[in-house]
Amino acid sequence: MLPVTSVVLFKHGVGYFERHGMIHGEASVELSFRASEMNDVLKSLTVLDHDGGRVASISYESTQPLSKQLEDFAIHIPEGRAISGLLGQLVGTRAVVHRADGASEGVIAGVEPFTRREGEATIEGHRIALWVDGAAFESHDLADVRRVELADQALRKDLQHLLDILISAKKKDLKRLTIFSRGEGERSMTVSYVIETPIWKTSYRVLLYGASTAIQGWALVDNTTDDDWSDVSLTLVAGLPISFVHDLYSPRYKRRPVVVVKEEAAYAPPQLEHGIADLALGGAPGGAPPPPPRMAAPAPAAAPTGRARARAPMRSEDSGPPPPPPQAVTTRTQEVGDLLHYTIDNPVTVRRNQSALVPILHRDFGGKRVAIYNPDVREQNPMSALLFKNTTGLTLEGGPLTVIEDGAYIGEAMLDTIKPDEERVIPFSVELGCRIQVDHRSDLSEVQRARISNGTLYLTRFRLSRRIYLVANKNDRPIDLFLDHRFIPKYELVDTPAPVERTDSFYRFRFDVPARETVRFEVIEKGAERETTAVGACDGETYGIWLRNGYVDAATHARLAEIAAIAVSVTELRRQIHGHEVTIKEIFDNQGRLRENLRALGNAADERRLRERYVAELASEEDRLAELRGAIKALSDEQSAREADVRARIAALSFDSARPG
Repeated sequence: MLPVTSVVLFKHGVGYFERHGMIHGEASVELSFRASEMNDVLKSLTVLDHDGGRVASISYESTQPLSKQLEDFAIHIPEGRAISGLLGQLVGTRAVVHRADGASEGVIAGVEPFTRREGEATIEGHRIALWVDGAAFESHDLADVRRVELADQALRKDLQHLLDILISAKKKDLKRLTIFSRGEGERSMTVSYVIETPIWKTSYRVLLYGASTAIQGWALVDNTTDDDWSDVSLTLVAGLPISFVHDLYSPRYKRRPVVVVKEEAAYAPPQLEHGIADLALGGAPGGAPPPPPRMAAPAPAAAPTGRARARAPMRSEDSGPPPPPPQAVTTRTQEVGDLLHYTIDNPVTVRRNQSALVPILHRDFGGKRVAIYNPDVREQNPMSALLFKNTTGLTLEGGPLTVIEDGAYIGEAMLDTIKPDEERVIPFSVELGCRIQVDHRSDLSEVQRARISNGTLYLTRFRLSRRIYLVANKNDRPIDLFLDHRFIPKYELVDTPAPVERTDSFYRFRFDVPARETVRFEVIEKGAERETTAVGACDGETYGIWLRNGYVDAATHARLAEIAAIAVSVTELRRQIHGHEVTIKEIFDNQGRLRENLRALGNAADERRLRERYVAELASEEDRLAELRGAIKALSDEQSAREADVRARIAALSFDSARPG
């Protein structure tokens, strides 16, 4: 087997392995892989036979389970009695039986058990019976037989294949792959492939010693393969190259149509009736001719010639549908960035099923101990942190980070992936020697701008949000403090030092807090708040308030007063229309009463007089209804005209006044 010489581990869960070694002449190189690894191996396997050699073929074991593979064998090896049980299945096979005193060749006739007594002991065994020279039987005690040699070459190959299958099944689901190479003399061979592997991990240690700062990085690698990595070249790659699983190991079958050849039915020999002698010779009575002999079955038609059969359709109506077209395998990927290689200078050794810490980094870098306050993390205390500037020249993968100061452990943190020269603030512990109190105040200013447009009054005010941070440092050392202030969207900073950084949600300020002192830091944000009011929804009193508050000037107020007066007249018109509609309803009710009374009257003289009175009253009310409907029509037209006038006046209003501030 070629030893592993190079290993490249990727962050996305695969490993690239390279094996290299010497071979001679026509060689076969065997490799073993787990069944779950075979798809990746078959997809990526590369074989290079150097110095003039060439690869003839590569074979690998089937995916069928052991029970399925053994179905093809007529023989099996029973447990507990391998020789006697196997030889008993080889009856009729020519073999040579070797004993200490010689050898016998013949055909195996069988294996039979026997029992004999030797003194007080009972001995059980088996004898093999040989048919020798086609003339005699020989019986040999298997206990005396040293070797049984099979003469049938094909049977020897089948038995060897059976043993290979059984031994492969004992290897924890390992599948054997054999490379057959042809060439002359000694030459080198390189085999490479990709299989699934655990992702490699990183961890860091930051060492703070006075003014100097160093970082040490380690990679954690896991060898879950069945091979030792002895003095291999190890490379660790961070990034996301495209990788996927595609089933190449499982056999595939394609549906084919079943064609049925149309055949004629076979005929039995015809059975003829026997005639009566005198009728057969002399004819039927009365001169009628004898009937023709009746066949048991109709005479078969002429069989089609070979050319006619060739023209017959190749597909019958009973055959299945054509196979579906093969489906394209697709995958979806996303480009993340360039690959980052960490190549280990020294050879690395990791035994199989073991893990190892491999150093990947140890150098000085730009770092300083600071503190950072974020109220969402901890409300009363800042966090001790590391101002981490990546001056290593390498992109550092994310991982846990342990901070050691003057030989003492002081905390832990998580380092995200950081590019060269990128700077981060990384908290690692709570700074209990510093307390922070926060006071929040908010002031709303007077209206700074009033504007009328499209029938709407827009009032703009400014709100000042003040956040006061009281930072009390009780330590004997000063604190370089980063303060995260959650900003208000669309507000701007006023009378506040500029932040050193802005994140998605915070302004990050930086200032010093001397030892044993309290520092007051104020953040002021200014933002606009807007209020809208529909002009047409207000009355004259509201317009007067606008004038007194300075939202509008006198000329605009006069126009608003005209609009209010017209709106009052519209309201009066609505009232009059409503009064007429009430009167009409009362008339309708009275007419209904009169009609009911009319239906109840008879033809008497006094009833006729009453009927005439009711009819006259109905006629008078009909005249009144016509008059009221005319009045409502006139009032409605007037109302519509005045409402249109109001809308036009409101739409024509335009005013804009701003105050300094």
